[in-house]
Amino acid sequence: MSIKLVTLDLDNTLWETDPVIVKAEKACHDWIVANVPQAAEFYTLEALRQYKNDIAECFPQLRDKVSALRLEVLRRVFLQAGISGDEGREKAQQAFDVFYKTRSEVTLFDGALDALKTLKNDYSLIAATNGNADLKLIGIDHLFDAHFSAEQVGAPKPQADLFEAALAHAGVNPEECIHIGDHQEQDIVAAKRLGIKTIWVNLCDAAWAEQECVPDQEITHLSQLVSAVAALQ
Repeated sequence: MSIKLVTLDLDNTLWETDPVIVKAEKACHDWIVANVPQAAEFYTLEALRQYKNDIAECFPQLRDKVSALRLEVLRRVFLQAGISGDEGREKAQQAFDVFYKTRSEVTLFDGALDALKTLKNDYSLIAATNGNADLKLIGIDHLFDAHFSAEQVGAPKPQADLFEAALAHAGVNPEECIHIGDHQEQDIVAAKRLGIKTIWVNLCDAAWAEQECVPDQEITHLSQLVSAVAALQ
């Protein structure tokens, strides 16, 4: 059965994520300092990060809703600073918008853009991510037929919901799909459980640690991606 669909993880598969999040959190906190200084008196940048972790622990239903979690944290911060109701929600949205714009200022790994353009010629491409990256802001939305996030479908990888949403959207069977990702459990093991072929993006030259299965292909640079897909076709 030929391959018709390629699904891709985003964070740490197509770009490095941690430095972008650090930069985005600082931009958000800088906005708070400039626009709601009384809130900044309660929370330094590091304290704000810790508060987000605390809220995620207290409200596990928000843990995988990464945008909703940050908005709720900001709303509570401004409430503590004496800004409530519609004004507090508006300020929270403004601060989050600053975070989100900066969070989408990513630098694609070498070879990523060329690989996406080439694969787009032959396959349906769908993003399947636990994160909240904005493909339109990044400037690559035109290369994807759809984009499903854990927040959107209601469950994160390694649960099956994201993969099932992509398969249903494309109207294909698992055997007609390849999933590409960096995370051993969330991407490779989870996709293999459904019968989806897998390509492990191992840019750090890590050892494979999962016992349940192994990836069908492994690449150490995204310039190898097109040939790895072709090998599974």
